[in-house]
Amino acid sequence: MKYFYFLILFCTIFSCSEYQKILKNTDTNSQYEEAIKYYDNGDFARSIQLLEGLLDDFIGTSDAENIYYHYTYCYFYLKDYVSAVYHFNRFNNLFISSDKLEEMSFMYAYSHYLQSPRSSLDQNLTKEAIKNLELFIDTYPESNRIIRVNELILDLNKKIEKKNFEIVKLYYDTGKFKSAIFAIDNFLNNFPETELLEEVLYVQIQAYYRLAGNSIEEKKSQRVKEAIFAVDNFLISFPDGNFTSKVQVIYEKLKNIENGL
Repeated sequence: MKYFYFLILFCTIFSCSEYQKILKNTDTNSQYEEAIKYYDNGDFARSIQLLEGLLDDFIGTSDAENIYYHYTYCYFYLKDYVSAVYHFNRFNNLFISSDKLEEMSFMYAYSHYLQSPRSSLDQNLTKEAIKNLELFIDTYPESNRIIRVNELILDLNKKIEKKNFEIVKLYYDTGKFKSAIFAIDNFLNNFPETELLEEVLYVQIQAYYRLAGNSIEEKKSQRVKEAIFAVDNFLISFPDGNFTSKVQVIYEKLKNIENGL
């Protein structure tokens, strides 16, 4: 087994030695070839270092575009999406006659998509990604990437939808029942086709019930009626839903409150 480790160590040292030789090589064409080899083998960290050193040497040559193309993708594959966004966009500005403009525009938008955080965090980057994906659709309406772009936009919209629902639930969880009711109405206006409809309405019914139960006597009767109305609509829409049994329990409690008024 120890010979195996010695072999790995030897190969590593030899590989580093070879790479240092390539870096010090003054033959830029040779460096270019080696950079592409590293790229094709998935060694993007070494490839990008070589390519970066060649950017100025190949300005104005027929290879300049290909060097910058691979250089930009190195950032992407290294998951440095901030730099990738910059260079995908810069590629299109530098090589305005390239046949890769559509591809790079998609990757620019896709790199924005990959920067979108989880739903519990601020969603400004998500909104920025949607804007750039929609811009791609406007710019390349006949692209064969449109289906994929629409899928990405849908995924991001669901994330924003989930974020908004978390805000709505926060109103309820912190005892702001009236605010929760209004927030849910706004949520449903903004996301009328939400897949969270049953759960959202269940939270609203809970808010109606708690608001009614905590109301002063002058307002209790009206608020109980509003809660019962919301429950009736829910039961019509979801007679066998995941929250139906819980809503039926709330209905019985509301009727008891109503009968005691």
